[in-house]
Amino acid sequence: MAKTHFDFKKFTIYHDKCAMKVGTDGVLLGAWTEVCPDSKYILDIGTGSGLIAIMLAQKCNAYIIGIDIDEEAVNQATDNGKKTPWSQRLHFEVENALTYIPQKKLDLITCNPPFFTNSLQCPGEKRNYARHSDALPFDALIANAYTWLNDGACFNVVLPASSADAFIQMAWERGLNLHKRCMIHSLPESMPKRALLSFKKGSTPYPQTTRLMIRDRNGIYTEEYKRLTEEYYIHF
Repeated sequence: MAKTHFDFKKFTIYHDKCAMKVGTDGVLLGAWTEVCPDSKYILDIGTGSGLIAIMLAQKCNAYIIGIDIDEEAVNQATDNGKKTPWSQRLHFEVENALTYIPQKKLDLITCNPPFFTNSLQCPGEKRNYARHSDALPFDALIANAYTWLNDGACFNVVLPASSADAFIQMAWERGLNLHKRCMIHSLPESMPKRALLSFKKGSTPYPQTTRLMIRDRNGIYTEEYKRLTEEYYIHF
């Protein structure tokens, strides 16, 4: 029987009603994302179980909204949020990111977007929406992020490493400049599997690029991975 929930140090995420379960990508994005102390409003697009929104709530005092087109996921995210110490600053809505209009300009946007393009659709409409970028084209996502952000604010995403360069180019064409990038490797000898990308609305210095190894040659979690996620994972 599949596990219905995932326990973190300060909260629990139930995800049995969500198309996409708690996974390394979401945890990495939530842990890696920096939040300015004066941030007031944050949006998490495609929030699913609410994982990233709740992770951000743990590290800041901002009001955080999570949106998703899946009503069951939003209901579960709402329940997850209510059980945290930050429930008063968390709000989840059934919304389509293509047509959503935020009430205020945003200080940060995060998204673990659907990223499979031109690939075989998997059974189940909900999982297709969660996995395939047909439901949320990258160019539309970037254009909306630019419109919704305050000047100097950031838009953070996690993507397959193979999609990063194309996404960076699209963002630059829309006025979002790469601020920092972290390439994620499963093992030291492996090619990067994922890319964590942070874009800024406005000018930014030459982007910082780093690498993160999840496990060492012996399959043990690296110290850098532990440091990044230690505020969340129980076993670190």
